[in-house]
Amino acid sequence: MSLSAVTVAGNHERQLLTGGAGASDAYARPRLSEDHWKWLRSLPATARLLDGRVFACHGSPAGGDLEYFLEDVSTGHARLDRPEAIRRRLVGAGDAKLVLCGHTHIPRVVTIDGVVIVNPGSVGMPAYDDDRPVAHVMEAGCPHARYALVTPSSSGWRVDLRAVPYDFEAAARQAEQAGRPEIAFGVRTGRMPC
Repeated sequence: MSLSAVTVAGNHERQLLTGGAGASDAYARPRLSEDHWKWLRSLPATARLLDGRVFACHGSPAGGDLEYFLEDVSTGHARLDRPEAIRRRLVGAGDAKLVLCGHTHIPRVVTIDGVVIVNPGSVGMPAYDDDRPVAHVMEAGCPHARYALVTPSSSGWRVDLRAVPYDFEAAARQAEQAGRPEIAFGVRTGRMPC
């Protein structure tokens, strides 16, 4: 908030604002100040940057904040989806040559038809499970905070995916204190409990 950085809303921001009943939403809601609520209400679902050369979304340009852009989870685990499936999800990104996304918490860089798609991963939730669209897990495989640096170059977009250690043990203890042992396990390991 203090950086005034371009930020797009994701599924949890939407769920907080629309009364979502998930455990994470219930934990967060009473901890938010009026300034937080005001900021959340101001967030757009997508953003276009650099005269439309860059498109940012949470899920996919075509399917909103709950659609996995790059992954297929039909087997219960995330795997890179087929090019034709990813291509269909690009609808809505316009003429962007760089698309920034999230939602899966899995760091990836994929190129489809000259469009670079970047998911930097997650800053503090490297693993989770969900039952939509089918029961599945997302696992980054390590607890590091993730981000990406993307810079234009004469030959295209340069993407550096970064993994940074932090005090994930403190975050895991906080999850345990909130009654979320599965989240604590994921924060510590980047995996979900078996």
